[in-house]
Amino acid sequence: MTTISNSSYFSGTRFYPVHTAGETRPLPIMVPTIWAVRADRSEVVACANLASARVIAEGRAPNKVDVKSETAVNVQAFVSPSGQYYVQHGNQRMDVANASTARHYVKHGVAISTMLAASLSSLNQ
Repeated sequence: MTTISNSSYFSGTRFYPVHTAGETRPLPIMVPTIWAVRADRSEVVACANLASARVIAEGRAPNKVDVKSETAVNVQAFVSPSGQYYVQHGNQRMDVANASTARHYVKHGVAISTMLAASLSSLNQ
């Protein structure tokens, strides 16, 4: 066992099934595997090589943890006579950079925190 940045990786083996033509059952093949412990100690991960084990052990690899998405509100896009694009939800207006940004917000919605920040910034002007 070797320790890198308070995390560990182990060498070992893992069996993978191999399907060949004419065979009805998988044949086990021993593939060398390096086991790495995530930096937050949440799980042990089988890695293909030492580089990926180090990345996982040091906490530089992405972790497939579902991030709770923020609630978004549906908006409508408009263009002012001066050419400024904006989206609107109820009576809350939020100026956007261009038509592409407006289309994105119409398709995916605007996070409540983003709409609130835009409303508060317009009060300070």
